[in-house]
Amino acid sequence: MGQDNGTSQPNEPSFWRDPRFYQIASLSTLLLYGLLVLHFDISIWQIAITISTAQLMQYAGTRYFHLPCFDPKSALISSLSLCLLLRTNDCAVAALAAGITIGSKFVIRWKDKHIFNPTNLALVVVLASGLGWISP
Repeated sequence: MGQDNGTSQPNEPSFWRDPRFYQIASLSTLLLYGLLVLHFDISIWQIAITISTAQLMQYAGTRYFHLPCFDPKSALISSLSLCLLLRTNDCAVAALAAGITIGSKFVIRWKDKHIFNPTNLALVVVLASGLGWISP
């Protein structure tokens, strides 16, 4: 009695044990810094469309493939990365990139894991098609 046999749980809530929250905070901070200090040439509309499209695709994929629950964190990370890296003058291209990013996570799989980094795959497709460019 009173001995720790390695089965006790830490007092830290599970929320802070998920590294994706730190990644979301880092990417959000970088995007805000880029917008406010570095004056990134990306509109608020493009950011909203990119994030919204990614979340809608994540939700649709969750429903279509009968996954147990909707988890927005991965889609948010991918869409924030797109906001930081992709530059285009057309919000439809930003939506397309977000759709490719999240859609590829559900479609292009091997042994229940996505093969490519989904954001990088979408960037390559959009850049190879001439629809966008990567911010310097």
